[in-house]
Amino acid sequence: MKLSLRAAHLLRAMVAGAGMAAAMSAHADVTITYSDWQLAQDVWGKSLNGVIDAFEKANPGIKVKREPVPLAQRDVKYSTAIRAGEGPDVFALDANPVRQYIAEGWVRDLTPYIQKEGGNFLADFYPNSLLPVTVSGKTYGIPMNTVAMTLVYNKKLFAEAGVAGPPKTWDEFRAAAKKLTRSSTGGSAIDRWGFSVVLAPAGFDLRVSSILRGFGADFITPDGQHSALDTPEAKAAFNFIVDLILVDKSVPPGAAQVDANGSRRLLANRTVAMKIGTTWSYPEVSAMNPQLDGWNVLAMAPMPQPAGSSKQVRTTLFQKSIFVGKNSKHPEEAWKLAKYLTDSASMKKWFDDNNMLSSRKSVNEGYDKIANSESARIVAAEIAHGAFLPQTPKWPQALEIFRQNLQAAVAGSKPREQALADAHQQIEALLKQ
Repeated sequence: MKLSLRAAHLLRAMVAGAGMAAAMSAHADVTITYSDWQLAQDVWGKSLNGVIDAFEKANPGIKVKREPVPLAQRDVKYSTAIRAGEGPDVFALDANPVRQYIAEGWVRDLTPYIQKEGGNFLADFYPNSLLPVTVSGKTYGIPMNTVAMTLVYNKKLFAEAGVAGPPKTWDEFRAAAKKLTRSSTGGSAIDRWGFSVVLAPAGFDLRVSSILRGFGADFITPDGQHSALDTPEAKAAFNFIVDLILVDKSVPPGAAQVDANGSRRLLANRTVAMKIGTTWSYPEVSAMNPQLDGWNVLAMAPMPQPAGSSKQVRTTLFQKSIFVGKNSKHPEEAWKLAKYLTDSASMKKWFDDNNMLSSRKSVNEGYDKIANSESARIVAAEIAHGAFLPQTPKWPQALEIFRQNLQAAVAGSKPREQALADAHQQIEALLKQ
């Protein structure tokens, strides 16, 4: 059957049109999502957006949709979305929930992508930075920032209260906190306190664990099989926190509701003289109150220890790493973004903008701005005295058990001895499941 001339022209036009559509489709932009709790922060958000803008310029076929997520809601939001077959293409996690994400299969194994990059791709990362993201020889995330938690304090408030310098022991800390709790005007009404403790979920893990480890204690035994809250050191740390709040009253009222950001704000507004933080405290606190002159007024010191203690571990390590979601429909493009966010140039920008140390040796040891920073030197030295939070899939549940029982002791709904004993028994039962 012969086609008419008009029909033949129409057929050729349809074929040509289909070819053009296919060509256009092949060159169409790919959109991937990047989710990060720090996208919602003023300083970090600006920095992250700047690097992602640069990534899009360097990769014109890839567009990145940015999805800020509150830290306290992050894991519920991610796990719900991933179980439903969705979730972000690329996202950031601290070390706290990583093993749970790996065990649940919520993140992609990046080993094949790393192997394509060549055998030396991971050589620049500190070996211990790879521990939280590596299981059975497979790498599931790329480390971005590694820092140790320290004591952050206001030098001016110390001088005004007659406190000579940062406390080295917990007895010195308690005495300093009492002295720093006072009226800013010399009156009878207290409007400044010695210390801000974080008891709300967002940021609780890093800060309270640093106190626990500063006393030589921990939540879980090194083998991950048992609770470690039945030791004299754990009892001393638990009682110390409760005493600061209920006995000494050197913590502002409403401690139960204070999260990490609230603690920064209290320091920024000169409401407290001490908090637990790390290098990021300088830019974040300074941005909250430029009149504070934070870069010159704030200082850092190692976490205190009991008098005479010589334990190696006395604080907690924080690490932010980048992951590719299990359900990403564009894993190749997602890998490109993960790699870009963790390369040397980006890590230098993280320090320039956010005062954050890198997980790469070449950046920490070869970047002159880090070498010339007093806060960076202090925090870098403390990395040798820190440890990551327990690397077990059940850790997030264990942490919440401890937090709720500490909250109960502070609220007076449980005697402190019972609260700590309940935490120990409940975590022990959890780990046996």
